[in-house]
Amino acid sequence: MRRWPIRNKTWFTIRSVGAIIILILAVLLRGYWLPLLGEFLVASDSLESVDAIVVLGGGERSRMAEGAVLLQEGYAPWLIVTDNPLNMPGIRQAYSELMITEAVWQGVPEDRILVTPGVAATTYEEALAVRELAQEQCFQSLILVTDPFHTRRAKWIFTDVLHEVDVSVIVYPAAGSWYQAESWWQTPDGLRETSMEYLKILAYILGYR
Repeated sequence: MRRWPIRNKTWFTIRSVGAIIILILAVLLRGYWLPLLGEFLVASDSLESVDAIVVLGGGERSRMAEGAVLLQEGYAPWLIVTDNPLNMPGIRQAYSELMITEAVWQGVPEDRILVTPGVAATTYEEALAVRELAQEQCFQSLILVTDPFHTRRAKWIFTDVLHEVDVSVIVYPAAGSWYQAESWWQTPDGLRETSMEYLKILAYILGYR
């Protein structure tokens, strides 16, 4: 029977002990590094007046609530909504129509709402649709409202897409969101959304759109 050299056994033991120590430290110090993972996902730019406020589809009602507040505070004269796939039994309205209804309920005048062309199934497709509308309306600056955990990736995508047409983007997280960056791992929703967001960021970095 072939035996490992003593040197190899020693090196394997050292590596195993080192891995165990690192794992123990990671568990003991999770209160320090886990919040950093959540905080990295949250991007928040300084607000200034722009041509329009874009409320991304999906997520909670807090997105529209935040967009409506920003419009009412005078940060922009227009509110843009996107049209996403809607597969809900018994509902025949388009997703954008539901968004418009919600916006009006939140106090946004209906004649101040614009809808992007087509149906967008991903954040990248939303960015393309917003770019098309921005070019039609000659918009040069936008505030992008979405859930906190979505802001970092949304900022990268929209900046990449809109940079081509010289449209600047300010990203602002919805204040009323349930997401808590400092304790995301303590809830099933936080675990799911944070994990999925990092997977989507990796996919975007690798070129998947």
